[in-house]
Amino acid sequence: MGEYFGKIDILCNNAGLGLFDKAENQSDEIWETMMRVNLFAPYYFSREVASGMIQRGYGKILMTGSIHSTVGMCELPLSAYATTKGGIEMMTKQLAVEWAKYGITVNAIGPAYFPSEMTGDVIDDDGFKKVIEMRCPMGRAGRDGELDGAVLYFCSDASTYTTGQLLSVDGGWTAI
Repeated sequence: MGEYFGKIDILCNNAGLGLFDKAENQSDEIWETMMRVNLFAPYYFSREVASGMIQRGYGKILMTGSIHSTVGMCELPLSAYATTKGGIEMMTKQLAVEWAKYGITVNAIGPAYFPSEMTGDVIDDDGFKKVIEMRCPMGRAGRDGELDGAVLYFCSDASTYTTGQLLSVDGGWTAI
């Protein structure tokens, strides 16, 4: 990996899928795909990139969790998705503990609903807009740019003494 990319000081694990079905109807294929993309891939990328970071004694790894790393939801069938995002929170904590001695920080952001390819159909739905208004103290979805500060913090030297944390950027959703 290093031969192609050179040294990697910062890794942002941001790829993800949202395939939703009720747990009782969910196929093994959907479950396994969600685990491979949302949970296994961030682990494998982190492990591979960490080897160079360990040698250099420095690195920053940022995971993308979700509000569903810490809370469930009645309105959507999120069993596979929430399982992967809960796993991201614990992976973040454990890798942070294991790699802190090498100068590597591992943190995560936990966004609520923001406009994206994955969430577009959901947050544009009038019924779901009402769910957001009811569940989110700020009464709205996130806006472009509102994740930037958290990402910059975790990827900069301002966070050298912060590791193993999930920062919810959620308009207060997980506070209630």
